[in-house]
Amino acid sequence: MTIVKLSRTEYFDSVQQIEDLNSLKFAKQAMDWWDNYHSWTKFPPLCIRENGEDICYLFYEVSNNKEYLTIHNILTPKAYRNKGYAFTLLEHLFLILAHKKINRFKLTCVSSSIDFYNKIGLNYWGVNHLGQYYCDFKMPHSSILEIPKIVADADVNEFSDESLLKIYEKLRLNGKEFDEKSKRTYDNCLKKMGKRYIFEKLYKRAKLIVIKL
Repeated sequence: MTIVKLSRTEYFDSVQQIEDLNSLKFAKQAMDWWDNYHSWTKFPPLCIRENGEDICYLFYEVSNNKEYLTIHNILTPKAYRNKGYAFTLLEHLFLILAHKKINRFKLTCVSSSIDFYNKIGLNYWGVNHLGQYYCDFKMPHSSILEIPKIVADADVNEFSDESLLKIYEKLRLNGKEFDEKSKRTYDNCLKKMGKRYIFEKLYKRAKLIVIKL
């Protein structure tokens, strides 16, 4: 097994081999997103390659001020899921960025990936209008295995007032705008997340900030 960086052409050629249509659709969406908003040269996606086959992809970027690592997309085609590849790729990413002195990492995850991120140990600050669950925590020093303790020690006071209100603005509706189908998905996710869903903490801090203003 090796982990490689892919150019746009290499990524395009690689995902053409994906047979599962849903995985292929997600792969194309990731490519379009990188084409429109990010840099294939500055932040090429990472890929696990085994026996000549590409089996997991990860898109990420680091902000210019090194405040944030943002994890945008992790894709494991259906044929290779539940074998630990996504975990391995994330672990590799945190390891190679350990010396960069990045302060925090963030991501938004879709409903189908809740089980995976629960296993890593993440909590969720809330849900946006797209049904994506927001995570934002201090950066591990070296290993993904540090995340459960980082999350357990996390507090809303880690954010400045301005930063917290920006986060809250994206999540403040907290699923109230969802249609019937999305609401069912949201309710199922809440059951999976349990106490890991910490929107109430975010809401209370935002309310105090607004009162203070």
